[in-house]
Amino acid sequence: MNLRLARLFMLISTLLVISNSYAVEVLFKHKQHTLSGHYLEPTNGEPAKGILLFVHGDGPITYDAEGYYSILWEPLRKKGYAIFSWDKPGVGGSNGHWLDQSMEERQSEVLAAVDFVQSQYGFSQQKTGLIGFSQAGWVLPALAGKNSKVGFMIGIGFAKNWIEQGKYHTKVRLQLEGKNQGQINLALVANAKGNALLNRKLAYTEYKKIAGDNAMKKQRYQFVLKNFMVDASSDYSKIEIPSLFIWGDKDKNVNAIKEFDWWQSQANQNVKTKLIKNATHSMLDPALFGGQNLGLIHWIKLMWLEQDAFAVDFLPIVMKWLEELDP
Repeated sequence: MNLRLARLFMLISTLLVISNSYAVEVLFKHKQHTLSGHYLEPTNGEPAKGILLFVHGDGPITYDAEGYYSILWEPLRKKGYAIFSWDKPGVGGSNGHWLDQSMEERQSEVLAAVDFVQSQYGFSQQKTGLIGFSQAGWVLPALAGKNSKVGFMIGIGFAKNWIEQGKYHTKVRLQLEGKNQGQINLALVANAKGNALLNRKLAYTEYKKIAGDNAMKKQRYQFVLKNFMVDASSDYSKIEIPSLFIWGDKDKNVNAIKEFDWWQSQANQNVKTKLIKNATHSMLDPALFGGQNLGLIHWIKLMWLEQDAFAVDFLPIVMKWLEELDP
């Protein structure tokens, strides 16, 4: 059965590659690396009203997020937006490795992409937008201040603080595994000890000796060591471009309700926030897509349902905000 599913998934992936053949592959530089980007024109037959650069969350993600982004691109392109996205370093046609990056290096990479599309395709600052997912919440806000090179931003499933988000993720994961409260409490204590260990900034060999069976692999450890103290709160307060931040109320990765509530006490009038009912971390229908990660069956279901896989309010909210923005 698994082999049949794998073959079906490969067939779907092949069809997606064919359907995405309209994407123009281009190469751009970020420091010593060459990154593989893809540019997609609007499909409404008119000059692009703006461009949206897609900025990934955590993990080894291709330019189209294995087809997830493609579903989002269709309505955006029909509305007149061009799209630009790229393979993460070490993925697809991009060299380097995403695990070698700090959030500051990711910010620098996004700016390199912005510079490229503005010089290559003639988009102004006002007509250049960013749309980021999950971990991009520690990347994009810092680029939206007084001297921003972009004109607007959309954030999906952002969290302010890496450590707090990790605690929430761990707690929910254990709940989904059926652990009792005592087991969850012990795990959270272990999680706190792990953060304390990270604070010591040990060489990997020393860290591995202490962490034992719970040790991360070396490259992941070095990535976490660079980034686990990040907190975007100060960057959020300095956002000076029109921004839309959205969360799903059924998010099992980020404490969406807490993040949304925090924003209600903030005075930044540039940021509009929405907590979307019956939506997951990826803005999918939780009745169809449970858990914290998408497995093979979920991906097949997503490719089959396409836009019907999303929470009902997700795309209308995004499209309405963009229409009102009219860059």
